[in-house]
Amino acid sequence: MYIGSIDMGGSKTIVAVLDESFRILTQTRFEGHEKDWRIHFDRTVGLLRECCDTLNITIQDLDCLGVIPPGMVENGILLLAPATGWRNVDMCGEFFARTKIPCIATDCDVNASAIGEADLDGIDDFFWMNISNGIGAAIILDGENYPGANGVSGEIGHVKVEYDHPRPCPCGQQGCTEAMASGAAIGRRVQETAETDPGFRRKFEEKGLPVNAYGASVLAREGDKTACALIAEAGKYIGRAVAIALNVVNPPRVFVGGGVSQSLDLLLPYIREEIEKGTVEFARNVPIEQSRLGYYAALKGAAAIALRAWKKKNG
Repeated sequence: MYIGSIDMGGSKTIVAVLDESFRILTQTRFEGHEKDWRIHFDRTVGLLRECCDTLNITIQDLDCLGVIPPGMVENGILLLAPATGWRNVDMCGEFFARTKIPCIATDCDVNASAIGEADLDGIDDFFWMNISNGIGAAIILDGENYPGANGVSGEIGHVKVEYDHPRPCPCGQQGCTEAMASGAAIGRRVQETAETDPGFRRKFEEKGLPVNAYGASVLAREGDKTACALIAEAGKYIGRAVAIALNVVNPPRVFVGGGVSQSLDLLLPYIREEIEKGTVEFARNVPIEQSRLGYYAALKGAAAIALRAWKKKNG
């Protein structure tokens, strides 16, 4: 079986063909986004054809196609892609017109990734949290994504976790989890600290590390006190957000994906500390694990929603 998969991420688009076990058979990518979604979609489909050529198949040999756009999706419509300004685009209709693949599915990256986690592991109930440039989440109940009344359930990135010294969030509010503990937010704190602490900056330079969240995680693993304090701060805010989710949803398990999840072992003690402070007793003893999907969570999630749509269509 061949599944086409397209992940239009925040900074790049990955195009691939996978099998029904979500194994990537071939892939390619390009950086950035076209301002005109029509040009972007045409370019993306061109790369999908190239992927098919690599496997000696045609685009019509794909059984289904999953597409993840860079924004909010409801009933197959891309409502808004903030980075590009794309609005009200019929994702399935536009990609069918370009490919004639009869089974096409679409959703936002977090929802699709959570579905991929459910199908990969056969787990029916959990809370899925993605910590990358931004922070998003999804709620999986009985193996299905719970969208909420308006398709925006799981917006854990926009619960308030800091009131005394809040930072502005892209959503327009202050003190949100995304503003305080996303990969971008951690990176800003690292850069600010490095600007006022020459010794701290010098450690990045000596090791050839970027002055961002990743660089700080490397120094923290080596025991640098300043880096450890920055990681602890981020873990505190993430823990406050997770505590709210545990109290409200009471999931049996939490998965964490996204680039920041690579530092989950460093963050977890501080996350647990906040959970102990902020949850009722019977909600707190929950496994918190790194996602099994790894770097390609959204790409595999796109394949997962496409495969589900194919199975539904074909009985």
